[in-house]
Amino acid sequence: MIPAFNSPASGPAHHRPTWCEIDLDAIEHNFKFLRRLVGPDVKIFACTKGNAGGCGFVGVATFLESVGADGIAVGNVDDAMAIRRAGGTLPILLYPSCLPMSARALAANRLMPTISTLDDVEAWSAQAQGPLEVFLKLDGGGLRVGALPVDAIQVAQAVMASRHLRLAGVYAHPVTSGNFDTAGYYRPQIDTIVEVLKQLDAAGIVPPIRMVASSEIILSYPEVDFNAVDPGRLFTGTQFPAVKERQGEWRSAFISLKSRIVMKKPLHDLSGIAFVPNFFPRRENMIIGLIPIGWCDGYPRVLPEGAYALVKGKRVPILGPVHSELLRIDLTDVPDADVGEEVVLLGRSGGAEITLEELSVQWNVPQGIVRHSIRAHVPRLYLRGQA
Repeated sequence: MIPAFNSPASGPAHHRPTWCEIDLDAIEHNFKFLRRLVGPDVKIFACTKGNAGGCGFVGVATFLESVGADGIAVGNVDDAMAIRRAGGTLPILLYPSCLPMSARALAANRLMPTISTLDDVEAWSAQAQGPLEVFLKLDGGGLRVGALPVDAIQVAQAVMASRHLRLAGVYAHPVTSGNFDTAGYYRPQIDTIVEVLKQLDAAGIVPPIRMVASSEIILSYPEVDFNAVDPGRLFTGTQFPAVKERQGEWRSAFISLKSRIVMKKPLHDLSGIAFVPNFFPRRENMIIGLIPIGWCDGYPRVLPEGAYALVKGKRVPILGPVHSELLRIDLTDVPDADVGEEVVLLGRSGGAEITLEELSVQWNVPQGIVRHSIRAHVPRLYLRGQA
């Protein structure tokens, strides 16, 4: 019998044997390398958007706190609440994700919302019943969230004049064009943001935190580290272009996607079946296995051509179609694989390996999208000593 296992990110035991494995050594390596790049005086707010690059936002946030992060930044207020419930104590910046009616809950949990307009200041001030730290966001030209350059000083002054709001910091996120044309796309936004920061200085507004650099900006524009940065995907090993002095090794933390055989079925005699769907080519004395993962878990809904898994160190074909929570695998060449046997969709099995690069080719998506594709309900197991 295969025992239930616990996921540190979600607490309770999981009896469905499908899971991801996350290498904490890789995350620690990436954090320490980033710390060397930016220096000891620059605060690191670890961004855990997108379920921390698919690695599990609670597990990653609490681990980064243990190795020296200065704060956490989240794109979903419910994620922030979950981090608090898990014992996270660091300051948490909320990217825009909730309404002013949540002000008292945010204050009680020491969460810092984002302010962009005078209307924001009025609404949050009206809902807060006590001190509430907030961040002012600046819009450098992406026309998303953020105070426009002509409004930034006035909004900052309104925050400082508010009875309840406290200006914890100012941040900005230059918006990407979807490619790496940083010189033509990032530079004008960065220049705009820097000019607004100078205007705030001239107006006597000195926020404790000044933060402009996310993952890509850190590696290409060291001059805008200021006194805080908020990278995310760097911690889980996403590679970005970098200037010479910031090049280095970022280790992938998402190392495995695994399941176990929950049913084994020889197809030795189909004579009593009225209709046999021609889902896959059948072989003589074929044996199929079922594993509990499907498109509801993030596996591609259309079976990739040539898709395979590893069982006992051997490649086995994955058989279509992909079901909502099940996949078939061909066990004919591994007849001694029984119920409970591990099936590797990403990672190592014996002397064989499916790399993230190989899986991204199978799925026809970038490597980062593979990690993000696996749904948050699939447990993340956090491991040490995997190197």
